[in-house]
Amino acid sequence: MIEIKNVDKYYIKKGILKRDVFYALKDVNISFYPGKIYSIFGKSGSGKTTLANIISGYKKPDKGSVLYKNGIKIRYVFQDPYISLNITKDVKWHIETSAGLNNIDLNYAWYIFNSTGLDKDLYEYRSVESLSGGERQLLAFAMAYLQKPDVIVLDEAFSYLDTLNLRRVFEVLKRTKNNILYIYFDNDINRCLFLSDFIYVLNNGSLVESGTPDMMIKNPGAFMRNIIEKMPDYRKRI
Repeated sequence: MIEIKNVDKYYIKKGILKRDVFYALKDVNISFYPGKIYSIFGKSGSGKTTLANIISGYKKPDKGSVLYKNGIKIRYVFQDPYISLNITKDVKWHIETSAGLNNIDLNYAWYIFNSTGLDKDLYEYRSVESLSGGERQLLAFAMAYLQKPDVIVLDEAFSYLDTLNLRRVFEVLKRTKNNILYIYFDNDINRCLFLSDFIYVLNNGSLVESGTPDMMIKNPGAFMRNIIEKMPDYRKRI
């Protein structure tokens, strides 16, 4: 379990005559429980990445607290996969290194890689530099999964994927959610509705709505109603 209690994160903008305080997050309270996939939905600038960094431990809140289970292991998959990949190495090196460091059978490691929609026979000796953005994102996710974490934070981690590969990787998440708590950040409400068991909505750093996908569709609040009324049927989008 992860519990976020009364979290603020702010930045000081210094001017000539005064200092302005910009709140990236304001009084955010969220609880995450094992066995579920959670989405954090919000448009650009809503505070999603700041919250992802705080959950992952890359940043500390200026107020409030984040409570973790003792010994919890969290992995962060970034939107830009270059952060977690070695562009001078091939796919084989990444999979074998992850398997070796985490004491995982190599055949199983390749099985996880293949389950994302990529094929060992086609990609084993491909350099990271030669991969597309979506292929790099899938490799980064496979490497995070192979580290056997309790939690994987996905910060727009599949934004470069086409519809087919997005469906495949979402099925992997759904099949494995009893073993890993997934916290998924996206600015596409269709993806959040399709994937999630529960959705939190951020707007200008504040938590404005929360609920299951069915609740969001059937009984949205004012903020989400404005978004949902303008969107196509999410079941047809994904």
